[in-house]
Amino acid sequence: VGISVKVFSAHRLLIGMALALRSAGTVVASSAGGAWSALRRSLVADFVRASRSFSGAAAAQWRCLETPNPDVRKFEWPEESAAPGVVMVLGGARARLLQLDGVGDVFVASGASSAQPWVSVTRSRGASWDMLAPQVQAVLGDMPAEGGASAAPEEAAAPSTSASSGGVEAEIEEVLLHRVRPSVQADGGDVELLRWEADTGKVVLRLQGACRGCPQSAVTLQETILRTLQHFVPVVSSVASEEDAYESGGDPKADIPWEHVGMPDPEGIRALSAAGTPFFSTFVGMKVEGAMLRRVKFCSKLELAGRTPEHVFLSCPQCKVKRTVEDPNDLLLPEKGNHTGNAAVVICPMCCVIISR
Repeated sequence: VGISVKVFSAHRLLIGMALALRSAGTVVASSAGGAWSALRRSLVADFVRASRSFSGAAAAQWRCLETPNPDVRKFEWPEESAAPGVVMVLGGARARLLQLDGVGDVFVASGASSAQPWVSVTRSRGASWDMLAPQVQAVLGDMPAEGGASAAPEEAAAPSTSASSGGVEAEIEEVLLHRVRPSVQADGGDVELLRWEADTGKVVLRLQGACRGCPQSAVTLQETILRTLQHFVPVVSSVASEEDAYESGGDPKADIPWEHVGMPDPEGIRALSAAGTPFFSTFVGMKVEGAMLRRVKFCSKLELAGRTPEHVFLSCPQCKVKRTVEDPNDLLLPEKGNHTGNAAVVICPMCCVIISR
């Protein structure tokens, strides 16, 4: 605030001097007009530079950091610049950032585990970070510094241990808070405990921020989070996620989580292939044909029904795979050779998801 007052005072001084010199320059124009004009131009240039510096100073404080998810960037307020007022104004950040063209989603960090304010921004398909990142920084830097106690963050903080039901669930929350979330947040993501299923030993988490739709999220779940939980809470047997952060509220563009429950239908799968339905593989990066196609025996069916999600998050509770399909409608375009209205996504050697319009 002190810096702002000083810059504002300097602006007033520069304006006063410029106006005074303009009047003086009129009087002495006949004798030293060139010198006065040069001095006036210099003062005006200083004023413009100071104005730009003042408006961009706050935006420059927000660092833009890459994350393991190419569609998400983390915008972080440096710890040395952190102030209580900045934390409070983040409550309105999500609404303002969602108004920018190219912003698909926003996660605002909250909770005691966040060392300093940060925001994860998910870009829309086709948006360029070179164009979008400065706009995000400008919005964040332009937000008022005083938020007041009523401006609470919009994102709900992860449940605290004191509010949990105790026992194993409390231990899980403690491990997530101190052993898992700090490293996940460092990459612009976060996790929230949704439930603990005592009868199966299953922990169900909600992935947030950069974790949503990240190609490495499955590895993070199984190699990092599961091992950490099992080390400190041995009764944990498995970890799964539900990609339902930010309720869609009927938004036709909202991402779709799909749990694949495969039904045996090898004849139906062959018939779809014979009719021209393309089969794409998410684990070998190629079309599925011949002997590979003959191994696929189980399928589930996802009807988009006019929805246009950027991502479909596929998961199979049996084989534990998790796959992400970007822009599923692109697989159904007639101009790309699909005249059947269906596309099959093979998620493991024996299972596929039939996506239709």
